Amino acid sequence: MSVVVRPVRPEDARGALEVHHAAVRITAASDYPAEVVENWAQMPITEKAVAGFNANPEGELRFVADLHGKIVGFAAIVARKDELRACYVAPSVARQGVGRALVKQIEQAARERGLKELHLHSSVTAHAFYTAMGYETLGSGEHVLGSGLGMRCVFMRKTL
Repeated sequence: MSVVVRPVRPEDARGALEVHHAAVRITAASDYPAEVVENWAQMPITEKAVAGFNANPEGELRFVADLHGKIVGFAAIVARKDELRACYVAPSVARQGVGRALVKQIEQAARERGLKELHLHSSVTAHAFYTAMGYETLGSGEHVLGSGLGMRCVFMRKTL
């Protein structure tokens, strides 16, 4: 598979949101209650959601995985918080190195910005993936979604 990881462009917003929604609604759905899945990836993807993604109010540094012109992965960090914010892979290409390529790019970008470590709130679904990528488990807890609803998560970190 020749996936290209590159910075997000405004025209990638809908594709990145589609990947996020598919990863949550298909890959993670068996690990979370329906209410959490619905709040985590609200449907339909509206123009307002696309505009909100492009506004990027938290100043995320974002990358997409592009496979032959189709967005198949999305990842983001918030450098000022040393936070790996997101890594989602389309279910159709899961376990084919897309997530690994995205996280490697995120870590390189973090190092280039002088970050010494990254922290994240991993979903229960992604915990094994991040462990395989060298992230250390700090404990379990709750991540609060934008809606205010809490979801189970695993607190993790990696020294870069």
